[in-house]
Amino acid sequence: MSSGDAVFRWDPYILADDDEFDTFWQSHLAERTRSVLFVLGRGFDPRTLASLERLIGLDLQPKVWLMAFDNGLPDSERRQQRTEQNYAGLISLVDEGAVDELKVTIGSAAYWNATSRSTRLAIEKAGDLAQYDDVIVDISAMPKMVALTSVAKLLYDLDDQAAAGRRNTNLHVVTAESVATDLRAYGSLMDEMAMVVGFSGHLTEETTEHVPRVWFPVLGERQNHRLQLIRSRLDPDEICPVIPFPSRNPRRGDEIITEHRQILFEDFQVEPSNILRASEFNPFEAYKQLFGAMDRYRRALHELDGCKAFVSPLSSKLLSMGALLACYDHLHGQVESPRLKVGIPYVETAVYGDPAVDENAEHKLYSMWIRGEWET
Repeated sequence: MSSGDAVFRWDPYILADDDEFDTFWQSHLAERTRSVLFVLGRGFDPRTLASLERLIGLDLQPKVWLMAFDNGLPDSERRQQRTEQNYAGLISLVDEGAVDELKVTIGSAAYWNATSRSTRLAIEKAGDLAQYDDVIVDISAMPKMVALTSVAKLLYDLDDQAAAGRRNTNLHVVTAESVATDLRAYGSLMDEMAMVVGFSGHLTEETTEHVPRVWFPVLGERQNHRLQLIRSRLDPDEICPVIPFPSRNPRRGDEIITEHRQILFEDFQVEPSNILRASEFNPFEAYKQLFGAMDRYRRALHELDGCKAFVSPLSSKLLSMGALLACYDHLHGQVESPRLKVGIPYVETAVYGDPAVDENAEHKLYSMWIRGEWET
């Protein structure tokens, strides 16, 4: 394999959207008796139980890891009420004895990646993954840093488990996707950029300080403050904004660029030709589009000690999963050296406001089969 070659891990891929969700899971669960672990967040989001309710209706009887978040601050009465309602709903679906609560600390003044570290540690302590045939991670109600870290950690551990000759456990990611609901969520941001643990991009390494830095901010609406914080910390040599296209709203990508025109073109001096597009509703296509763009920089700069690539998932849950897979595949996949030094920088929400979401807002379920039996 030459430096110009790279192999997509997720091509072909298995994705079930809302219309295919039940059909896929009915077929998968009917093949044989399966021991299943379901991982979800304990939160106030009205979509928290949407995926699990559908799966329970298909006779799924999982063990549950409930990621319980704590930022050290009191919840508002409304957020607490909705969180308790979701927990009561969970216990109505599965036996309380099947639920293990995993404590996750959100943010810290002492560590810039405290949330990611806490998430990894919680998963490490939770139990042996080899006892399960399938692990399903529902990212619907997880803060983004918790979701990215959970999927990356479980993917790495299950890859390692299979490579060691133990059980080839399947990993699935499900979500109830609603861009409109995500946009209604709001809160105050932390003052410092954070990194997903394992994806530092060697940002502070002095021996690679001379290596060019390329930044791929995957854009959504209202991201000016995050863009400013991350750019000031990264100091990138090249910026390649990624916008959602195709999208359910055909003008969404253009509207995002218009909203951020000042910061992108005047403050950051982004070249319009650097703007990339990634599918809003197909995370695997977004993965391929972003992986390919990253790989072009790897190949172009491989004779100059390579480059550092940083991907900031500032958009929807599905696009964020596509970004994570692109980073994971460059770090751990079939890519010839010199590899990219890959980082995932993000600015977390410190405190959420009271939910301004419609409990009956439309959402679509998606199921992504990330690893396991389909690869053999």
